[in-house]
Amino acid sequence: MSGSDRKGPWTIPPTFTAVAIMGGVEIDLTQARFEARETVIQAFALMGGVEIRVPEDVTVHVTGAGFMGGFENKVYTQGPPGSPVVRVTGFAMMGGVEVKPPRKPKKKARGEIEED
Repeated sequence: MSGSDRKGPWTIPPTFTAVAIMGGVEIDLTQARFEARETVIQAFALMGGVEIRVPEDVTVHVTGAGFMGGFENKVYTQGPPGSPVVRVTGFAMMGGVEVKPPRKPKKKARGEIEED
């Protein structure tokens, strides 16, 4: 019934598990260093959500299943040869797992830049 996040510069192992029970998990891979060429993220959401942000130069495969919930891939990218591969699998029940592109900066009213 709470949340967690993993962002900024960090190293993601070949297998990473994210569990969200009545809360949220945010995983931002845009600044992450990949320990292996292929990374499997096992995401489990029960009445909660898991949001995964991936860089533009990775290949993403989403194969999770949902029951009264779902898995959504908003990326559909094929990275260049030799780039990292991220596989997202798992289960969502009355919750969701969403794979998104990197946040895009948006301008504030006074010319300052804020991330989306």
